Amino acid sequence: MSFIGPKLLSHIDERLHEAFPHQRNTPFGGCSIILVGDLGQLPPVKDIPLYAGTSHGSALWNTFNTVITLDTTFRQQGDNITQVTFRNILQNIRDANPTIDDYNILMSRTNSFLSEEEICSFHDSMHLFPINAQTMVHNKQMMKSLNTPIARSIAEDDNTYSSVSSKDEQLERIVLLCNGEKVMLTSNLWVSAGLVNGSLGKIVTIFYKESTAPPQIPTFVVVDFPKYIGPPWDERNPTHLPIPAVKRNDRTQIPLKMAWALTIHKSRGMTLPKATIDIGKIERQGLTFTAISRVPSLQDLWINPAFSFDRYSKMNRNNI
Repeated sequence: MSFIGPKLLSHIDERLHEAFPHQRNTPFGGCSIILVGDLGQLPPVKDIPLYAGTSHGSALWNTFNTVITLDTTFRQQGDNITQVTFRNILQNIRDANPTIDDYNILMSRTNSFLSEEEICSFHDSMHLFPINAQTMVHNKQMMKSLNTPIARSIAEDDNTYSSVSSKDEQLERIVLLCNGEKVMLTSNLWVSAGLVNGSLGKIVTIFYKESTAPPQIPTFVVVDFPKYIGPPWDERNPTHLPIPAVKRNDRTQIPLKMAWALTIHKSRGMTLPKATIDIGKIERQGLTFTAISRVPSLQDLWINPAFSFDRYSKMNRNNI
């Protein structure tokens, strides 16, 4: 539910009224609605938290009067002192209650305290940044380090029926592709099999039709998705799948993007085995909590660069 703002909740309400017109005067067309999630995470993109504001969507939020609180943490499991400490730190961050003791423990995961061998172990980890520009720089650096040919896939935009094409923000105009590239799927291709927007994988091969070549869109890109659970396309490699171009609105493009690094906002809901994080200089509601809580334990975290206690304490002053 942290992904949903008052605007989207209002649209859901309107659509259900259309589907169930006999319940037009009842919220959500009389349907039972269950919201699941954590409002301590970052707020929705281009919207505000459900509980904020005075719009129709915010009024709908106030109609939810049954709350069930789940009190078992599954991502950071374990009863040893290290795990208990990490969970307590995360709870304090979520509650916007920064303490100097928590800060000092987090700083033990910075360059000054980690060995060179441990830092090297994070080289291939997901890097989380507060803004898109930093993400793009890191992704391009990692792609360049592969030292392999790179194909540009330029989207096909159809403006036949509109003077201004209504592009889908998740289909990028130019996609850079190469073997060995870490990528994220940007479209729900097969939800039940695990091919959803946000699925992470690695490019194995890029296929073009005869007489076609970059910057044309490839016929398909074979990607290894470790969490794919559907029937195999290749019996020898059951998690390798061909990803073709998709069309949404007026744009056709391969639904992939580089994913050595992501914005903290994009990482919401993910569990990462290891992560390198940069929380930046400006706090937004839930930014620090979302970033640090992506990993199962404190040892799976590399904070780079280190941040000051003043920056850390800003979450309290910015709490909504």
